[in-house]
Amino acid sequence: MRRVLVVTSVVVVLVVAALGVGPARAGDRDKRAPLPTARVDSLHNFTLDDLDGKARSLVEWKDAKAIVLAWTAPGCPVSMVYAPRLAAIAKDLAPQGVRFVGMSSDHEMSVPELRAFVRKAGWEFPVLRDTTGAIAQRVGAATTTAVVVLDANWRIRYVGAVDDQYGVGGRKAQPSANYLLDAVSAVLGLRPVAVERTEAPGCPLTFAPAAEAPADAPTWAGKVAAIVHKRCVACHAPEQGAPFPLRTYDDVKSRTATMRAAVEDGRMPPWHAAGERGTWLNDRRLDVEEKSAILAWIDAGAPAGDLEKAPAPPPVPAKGAWDIGTPDAVFEFPAAQAVPAEGVVPYRYVELKTSFPEDRWVKAVEVQPGAPDVVHHVLVAAVPAGQRVRRGGAFAPHLGFFAAMVPGARGIRYPDGMAKRLPAGATLLFQMHYTPNGIAQEDRTKIGMVFQQEPPTNEVFTAGAFALDLRIPPGEANYKAEGSLPVPFDVRVLAFMPHMHVRGTSFRYAWRSVKGGPETVICDVPKYDFNWQTPYRLATPVKIPRFSLLHCTATFDNSANNPYNPDPTATVTWGDQTWDEMMIGYVDYVKD
Repeated sequence: MRRVLVVTSVVVVLVVAALGVGPARAGDRDKRAPLPTARVDSLHNFTLDDLDGKARSLVEWKDAKAIVLAWTAPGCPVSMVYAPRLAAIAKDLAPQGVRFVGMSSDHEMSVPELRAFVRKAGWEFPVLRDTTGAIAQRVGAATTTAVVVLDANWRIRYVGAVDDQYGVGGRKAQPSANYLLDAVSAVLGLRPVAVERTEAPGCPLTFAPAAEAPADAPTWAGKVAAIVHKRCVACHAPEQGAPFPLRTYDDVKSRTATMRAAVEDGRMPPWHAAGERGTWLNDRRLDVEEKSAILAWIDAGAPAGDLEKAPAPPPVPAKGAWDIGTPDAVFEFPAAQAVPAEGVVPYRYVELKTSFPEDRWVKAVEVQPGAPDVVHHVLVAAVPAGQRVRRGGAFAPHLGFFAAMVPGARGIRYPDGMAKRLPAGATLLFQMHYTPNGIAQEDRTKIGMVFQQEPPTNEVFTAGAFALDLRIPPGEANYKAEGSLPVPFDVRVLAFMPHMHVRGTSFRYAWRSVKGGPETVICDVPKYDFNWQTPYRLATPVKIPRFSLLHCTATFDNSANNPYNPDPTATVTWGDQTWDEMMIGYVDYVKD
């Protein structure tokens, strides 16, 4: 395949691989929720129903040396990944006289859903329904991953996270602090607990509203349903990758606390690039009126309105349906890839050979994961016939990629007159990023393509500016790296996709003349998030004149303030694993 943007040099063969861990978002580090506060220092006996409707009392475990109350909720990604770990910890600690009791305080959560969830997680201890949230509020549990450690006298000794491995913003390869185990060990050893309170990352608990909704409050039927259907259900629907659906009133009402936190923080819908509305074809952001309506509706207790007048949700795509329409060719993994329930999975590579005797022009392409809730993102290279397939080397930054799938964006249809070339007899090489979610699964990803018969007016290429000389000092909170691509002729840039690992915090694209002069910023991502890898597609392509440089600037946080930093004491260089770093500014472009 002919390349029209030329990099200045490539001095190493790059292996683009990483463990499935994500970063903290830069903007979140200064906006953390306050640590939970217990209203009492110890608990008295209480009685709640379990999932079979049987009344269970705390006194049932009066002989325990310690009791762990563990909150959870199906559909919360962090709860899902911690659930099997809690099952294992409970089994390990049972011989020492430690008893676990599951807790559910989301008042709208259905019993069948809870029962199926804990069965898959392997919980052998009871789960009690704290439907009013009284116990959660009494002990200071605020999220669906909170654990509370009681000693033999039912005094509250610890409230917070299980450990520090998993969070809303990402995950570490291994925990560096085991809060729950340390607290239980201190209680059993009759010692003070060193860390008594931590923030438990997860979905906020949803408590029943305390008052009637104001008469002028937005309702689901009147306003909110249309916003949710427009902004949320593309992902929050069956087989679309999100951890729970948001299609109906009941779906959304049971997730209002989670929705509030995500909307207030700007985490959902996910979007990280700056720029006015209208700049981006695939802009997911809520506008000011939409955001205000959702938050006012939640504040009012999520009033339904006249549900018979509520707009119907969009139809659920049939399983296996293609966003790009019916493909002309489909290639699928011949054997399933096993994804474990927990841990981190190094990037995997799968090869699929094509047999087309001539080049094909690809008008649209879509990567469709077989197990969408554990496939984080996929890159696909098209290796021409006769070339050796070099696994990670096929994804060297300057080579770009043939196709990609990222959360919320499986396919792409190129503008009229534009297409990508699939070389005759090419081998498709898939680079798979799997993120375990608490349930072991198998994946058979496939790729579909729509062809056009005649060569396009413009061939689409993907390339990347990069910085191989990364050397991030220990503790450095604002390390800057730069990379450039020469532009030897007039081009039109169609899209951007920045790539860094868990220390990446911001990314900016600009161009300038090789003769000097000011830079023109064309894409600014001030809050980079490794979890999303979003392609930012321009509504109007940006023209860059020949004899220019495409210049990329990235920042990294290698300090201890980055909660998903694998090791703030390490000097970090370019590498294929996520505890290393990368800096690549991918662009889609055509020669003008």
